[in-house]
Amino acid sequence: MSTDNTAAQLQNWDNFCRYHVNRDWYGTWTRYSADGQIIESFHCIRSFKNSADGNQIYHQNHYTYADGTKQTKTFGPYQKPITRALFLDNAFSWGSSKIESGSNLAFETGLSYEDKRASVVIQYDNSGNLEKIVVIPENLTSFPAIPTPGLKKKLIESVAHWKGTAKTITPDWIVSSPVEISWSQLEKLDDSFQTLHFCDGISITCPPTTLLTQNFFAVVEWQVNSNLLLRAIRNYDSCDFSNFTLQKFIATR
Repeated sequence: MSTDNTAAQLQNWDNFCRYHVNRDWYGTWTRYSADGQIIESFHCIRSFKNSADGNQIYHQNHYTYADGTKQTKTFGPYQKPITRALFLDNAFSWGSSKIESGSNLAFETGLSYEDKRASVVIQYDNSGNLEKIVVIPENLTSFPAIPTPGLKKKLIESVAHWKGTAKTITPDWIVSSPVEISWSQLEKLDDSFQTLHFCDGISITCPPTTLLTQNFFAVVEWQVNSNLLLRAIRNYDSCDFSNFTLQKFIATR
């Protein structure tokens, strides 16, 4: 590994620690069908703890299901600077690195802001069809409310009021310089994609099947407040995971 890549990987690790570690994230996990119908909701505390020397991260998920059953799963420990995810500032994504016929495709993409996080797991079955979506709002103090079926986010208007920037990270941790971008509604990013709006300002757009597009991408959007909109985009080029992009839009009213 080159010196540049080593420094970039260390920055990736540092972003993991800065935005997510030594915290307990209280999340309400809701599984949806491909058409946005609620299947189930349950609680999970995701706990990330750094070792005293800063060289390991210990990760546990503490689940409490709707019937009261509890379960703890342990992951890692992760050894510095190796992680499963790309951490681009306050955004992250990890999961399948290739779209393959006969295999499931699954990944999680998320964003953090102050004491809150919002992430989404998107999964396709082995035939390439969108199978399920898991929406995970989290914060550091208490569990977010269980969503109400049919609650949708309003469409965001006033294109001229949003000033945007974008940065991209590649699988070898190289981060691009920020560039200015224009804003457009999720529904207009690709006419063939499926767009769903959930609670807590979280939305997604992605193909209903991996067979529809050669260059696949999936977007998680989080309207943090009336003045801040974040988008995290996982991109595949010719079936291989190619890069992860963070877009930030600030209202200029």
